[in-house]
Amino acid sequence: MLNIYILSIGILLVFVGSVEAGLPLRAFAFWKAWVSQKAFFLHGIALIAGGFPLTLYNGPISPFIFIIGLFAVLTGPFVLLYPDKIRAMFQSVAGEMKDDGIKKIVRVEAFLRIAAGTVCVASFMLK
Repeated sequence: MLNIYILSIGILLVFVGSVEAGLPLRAFAFWKAWVSQKAFFLHGIALIAGGFPLTLYNGPISPFIFIIGLFAVLTGPFVLLYPDKIRAMFQSVAGEMKDDGIKKIVRVEAFLRIAAGTVCVASFMLK
């Protein structure tokens, strides 16, 4: 069951990263709108809950998957504790950076998301 979860997370990460890379300004607008929602704290809970199973995985390239899961689990509390600071950061970036800078930031984040997803899919395929 954990293998299917790893594959599903991998496919989701590759898909979302690809959309972000293709439409970086719309992706930034989406994230900016999401962080401004009152329910944004749920994102922190989802990071913790979604990343925890990755830390338990034991299979091919599991150290890399453990790191991905650990990053998600440790990022979740920051979202829970500091949602206003995250909102302020998005507002600041939107106000201070030009579209080219925003595109670069989103594309770097998209590349990291695609890389993490590829590791998950590769681990499933190697099993």
